[in-house]
Amino acid sequence: MKKVSLGDYLLYYLAKGLGFIFRLMPVGMALFIGRRLGLLSMSLNSKRRRIAYANLKAAFRDTHSLKELKAILKKTYANIGQGIIEILILPKLDKRHITRCIKFEDFHHAEEALKKGKGFIFLTGHFGTWEMSHIALPFKGFPYTGIAREQKPYLLNELLDKHRESGGCRIISKGPAVKEAFRALKSNRIVGMLVDQDAGKNGVLVDLFGRKASWNPGVMDMALKTGAVILPGFAAREKGPYIRFKVFDPIKLPESGDREEIIKEGFRQYISCLEEMIKAYPDQWLWQHRRWKSTPSREVLILNDTRTGHLRQSEAVAYKLRDIWHKKGNGLDDLKIRILDVRFRRKFYKGLLRFSLEPESYRELMKTYADIVISCGSSTAGVNLLVSRENNAKSVVIMKPSLINIKRFDLAIVPRHDNPVKLKNVVVTDGALNLINHESLQGNSQELNKITGTLKKRVIGVLIGGPAKDFKMDKDLVGTLLDELIKAASEYDADILLTTSRRTPGDVEELLRMRLGRNPDCKLLIIANEDNIEGAVEGIIGLSDIVLVSQESISMISEAASSDAYTIVFRQRALQDKRHEAFLKNMAEGDYVKVVNTGETCSAISDVFKNSPKQNILDDSGRIEDALAGLF
Repeated sequence: MKKVSLGDYLLYYLAKGLGFIFRLMPVGMALFIGRRLGLLSMSLNSKRRRIAYANLKAAFRDTHSLKELKAILKKTYANIGQGIIEILILPKLDKRHITRCIKFEDFHHAEEALKKGKGFIFLTGHFGTWEMSHIALPFKGFPYTGIAREQKPYLLNELLDKHRESGGCRIISKGPAVKEAFRALKSNRIVGMLVDQDAGKNGVLVDLFGRKASWNPGVMDMALKTGAVILPGFAAREKGPYIRFKVFDPIKLPESGDREEIIKEGFRQYISCLEEMIKAYPDQWLWQHRRWKSTPSREVLILNDTRTGHLRQSEAVAYKLRDIWHKKGNGLDDLKIRILDVRFRRKFYKGLLRFSLEPESYRELMKTYADIVISCGSSTAGVNLLVSRENNAKSVVIMKPSLINIKRFDLAIVPRHDNPVKLKNVVVTDGALNLINHESLQGNSQELNKITGTLKKRVIGVLIGGPAKDFKMDKDLVGTLLDELIKAASEYDADILLTTSRRTPGDVEELLRMRLGRNPDCKLLIIANEDNIEGAVEGIIGLSDIVLVSQESISMISEAASSDAYTIVFRQRALQDKRHEAFLKNMAEGDYVKVVNTGETCSAISDVFKNSPKQNILDDSGRIEDALAGLF
């Protein structure tokens, strides 16, 4: 005999006492109380509420408004409350109640299936008032055996099974007792199964609401082995005790072919029926279950604050997630990446989140479904938490958020110069995350080479940024840089490849045109505000032996340092931003870059070409890979 705890006894007598009380009431009144109890449970279990709402969004985001989804969510809890009361009062629901309250549709399919002498499998789900199957089918004269998952409280499980069997059905538990299901079919009985929950890694994958879901193949195997007909059927609650009990056409399994494909086809037919009922009664499915827990389909949302450097860091994390997901045996297309611009009304409102966003931007963000939300920078950190909570999603923030406790995020990727705290959810990087890798450098270099033509043996790349916080680009010092650059290119017979950024001031752009536009050593001059070339930065880095980068751009410095090219950061003046200065210091001490004054650029280039000094390659990917893998 199983060991029974004090808690089990308490639950047993509580359920027994409540059942006695509710059976004294009119059914309508008992269900009314059930609805209220269901709504109360909605406020008590926030975890399940978030799961349910996220599932609703995943299924209905394109067909229902947010207001409608929240109304459906509320009704699902009311329906669950009624279902719990119903199982407590099952012994009271006699033939008079069933005749008055249940409308049977298309039950001729059941009669025809039993005539074949092999019983049939009644395939239903956690939909509507599924417990009513246990009394409704025997009432129609069908010999019915239901398979139910055994609940952990032993005494409570026995009580519930006793109630289920009060109408004449027989209940068997999942597991070894399933053998009894084969015997039941052989005896021309109906075997009822609920098969709509996640089946784990060993299930077969078939789409549910356009997203791959895992299904237990056991039911289809049973049909193949016994030759039993499979009939989908669902009991939908119309209102209160009034139920519409519908049986669909038999599932037609292919007579030949690959076993897995035969099983998948059977589930496609079942899912078609299930989706039809859910669409008609969206509040009656058990959305609180993590139905897509085992799906290979994942959706990643990047919140873009429209700063290119921040976006590239977020994309680097998203693509790393895709690589990790692919290594787990999933397809590259199984992880979808979407980028949404976050548009604020005014900076003053940024702390107020919803009211800080432009109305259309807020609506678009709330409507979007995601499993993982990524943002970079302080301005979007609060929006990240808002959207991830809305979708019950994982949150990844890059850079240290200024006003929000970093513990609130599932993962924080913080550069060393931000002085990160030591926490389990914090990963520290040396530089800014970026998209630089062998494939991106090679591909973009080949494309850029089509424009530059044949290059000399030595190539100097130049990445020019622009004004930033506490930094103003000095035209005269850029002129000094060009003097040094032109001198070095002439001395060492090197080609120059240069690109500006969208932040580069107009007077600096004009100076670059004047000094390099007709210089024979300059094989490429890109003014980003006029003719930006996709992948230009990666292409220049990939083609260059040395890359010169202006001091204010953490992202461009990190990109150059992540390659084989020797990286030289040219300074115009000391920066007031202490964190930026700490970044340059850390990068220099880590031997990822060499930092020089603008007037020393030619000398630094000369040293590289003469002495071939070695630099370390910046690679933070190993630090974040394990942390990102933990998000799945």
